[in-house]
Amino acid sequence: MLGILAAVAVIVMTFVFIYKPTMAAPLLVLVGMVLARPNIWGEQYSMVSIGFFGLAAGIALVQDKGGFLFDRREFRGVRSPLLWVSAAYIWLLLRVSSQGLDSTSQTVNGLVAAAACLVSVVFVVGEKKRRDYLIKGFIFAVLLVSSSYVVTAAFWAAFGVGSGVVGHMFIGNWPAPQPVYFPFTTTVASQPVLGMILPRFVGFAREPGWMAMYSAVAFFLMPLAGWHRKFFKLVVLVGLLGTLSTAGFGILVVCLALRFTFSRKSKSDIGAVLRLAFGVGFVVFAIWAAFNAPILGFDAKGAQNGISLSERTAATNMGVWAFQHDPFSGGLAADKVGAVNLVAAVAAYGLPFSVAMGLATTAPILRHKNRRVLIPIVTVVFLTLLMSQPSLDSSWAFALVIIAAAAAIDPAAPPMKKAPPKAKTGQLPSHYQHPAAEKALKASALSD
Repeated sequence: MLGILAAVAVIVMTFVFIYKPTMAAPLLVLVGMVLARPNIWGEQYSMVSIGFFGLAAGIALVQDKGGFLFDRREFRGVRSPLLWVSAAYIWLLLRVSSQGLDSTSQTVNGLVAAAACLVSVVFVVGEKKRRDYLIKGFIFAVLLVSSSYVVTAAFWAAFGVGSGVVGHMFIGNWPAPQPVYFPFTTTVASQPVLGMILPRFVGFAREPGWMAMYSAVAFFLMPLAGWHRKFFKLVVLVGLLGTLSTAGFGILVVCLALRFTFSRKSKSDIGAVLRLAFGVGFVVFAIWAAFNAPILGFDAKGAQNGISLSERTAATNMGVWAFQHDPFSGGLAADKVGAVNLVAAVAAYGLPFSVAMGLATTAPILRHKNRRVLIPIVTVVFLTLLMSQPSLDSSWAFALVIIAAAAAIDPAAPPMKKAPPKAKTGQLPSHYQHPAAEKALKASALSD
């Protein structure tokens, strides 16, 4: 299957280079995306993705005639994730060298892979056409795999859950090949839902939790890219629910509340107070729903898959312990603790690593002119890393922050409301149709 996809990619790239050269660099980045961590083939081909990212950056540099279009003031938020991710890896290098650990080569490889990914994205989004292609390309990728899941779900409803297997493939670091369902829906593991055992939709990510994050980011990116159709958003939401990710569901609900609260300025002080009050109430309700919702709430997760939740809780508790007792060196090996989120990473890699990775997702808000529209997107990534997913070597998560910051520089205009229908000419008196005739009638009336 991978060979077929590679052949199709070569044909498409050849066509793009000839007829749409501006699309070449964004397309190379999207190819590198599926080969990078934390995505579907990232565990096997992350080093291969470096070549695609490097080629994309080179093409963008040539098209820009050697100039750095991303060095302008409005791109400060675009550049900051690269700075903070680099700082996190530099801290890791200092830590392993000072403590005599044997993970130097692994850290260097992670730094090179992350730098290649983020630098290429920064180069590509410097020019508006390339930026639009990359943003819409990512949204289209999420929409495509989500549409496949919608078809698969309909197929299951008709013929039974688990039917329609078209093949198996290795995904991420799962030890055994995972089933692929008609038409091309990738899944891993399964979870009981209402008496059924449902495979978990994984899309082009390596785990369902990552795909839930991608779906939420695409959902909030759509308006910035000019994609306002509710049907598209519905398809993406169905894909997010298909991941059966508790954290993904909770984060989406919270970020919807944040968008309601901060997405636009109120026209009056009273309106601002009311919006803030409703927004705070919405956020509180969203947090409650994230814990208590059936099937996807945290309480339901504990009842259905207590082992996963308890392991993450234990790792998080170790991070809290390390923060209180040994925040800089951590004091515990990563393989013993598991840096499953930014809090647990304090125990594995030290507090500076977690702070730098957290700033890589949140700093663009502080340095962006349109921070209001950016808040929900970066919050999706930040909360995902804070609660449920590892930040180390998760290059594409930070690439999405760069893409979101670039999309917010010049977001698409909101859809225009329909103008009221114009009256037909024959429906108005002639003196209203012609102002000059109206003046003449008034003058004649005065003379009489």
